[in-house]
Amino acid sequence: MTYRTTPKMAKRKEAHRAKLLQIAIRLFGKQGYHATTVPRIVEESGSSTGSFYFYFRNKDDIFACALEAIGERIAGVLNKAMASARGDTISQMRVAVETFILYMAEHPDEARILIAESSGLSANLAKVRRSIIASHCRSVEQALTSVSGSLPRLDPKVVASCWVGAVHESVYQWLESPTENRISAEALAREIAGFNLRGIGAQKGVP
Repeated sequence: MTYRTTPKMAKRKEAHRAKLLQIAIRLFGKQGYHATTVPRIVEESGSSTGSFYFYFRNKDDIFACALEAIGERIAGVLNKAMASARGDTISQMRVAVETFILYMAEHPDEARILIAESSGLSANLAKVRRSIIASHCRSVEQALTSVSGSLPRLDPKVVASCWVGAVHESVYQWLESPTENRISAEALAREIAGFNLRGIGAQKGVP
């Protein structure tokens, strides 16, 4: 006898998985990777241990899925911002930096998972984290290559890594600072975008 999954059942399963994942993102973001446990995720979601292991192999697996989900969300937000951005490639690069930083500020749990908590864990999680960062680097590299004729001579691959690294490290330091000592997310976005654009010799539109 064959049991078939109906569209309604599939939708319910996907909703259950999404709930577990969202609870995990909140816990990982607020408590950190090491302090978050599978039993806590199960308890917070109102699910069962068996249900958790139906969707995820272990804590590493759900953390990897959380990272992938965050990467996809960021890509979607950046693609939307770039599609609606007006002006030349340099202006679009500014928009991308500012959009990323503002998204991180608005979603601190996701920011901590991507920028702080995902560092120094297992080889598999490092691979997932690096794939997200590599994707950002490739996008910057492509943009730099497209405008190389109007910039001082530079190596797009090397500079793209510097560009992304500056963004991530600045957001990390901002997240780690006491809230009362932080500059606004908008000011942070302007500062980092301006710094990166000056660094590549793109003076147009840079304060």
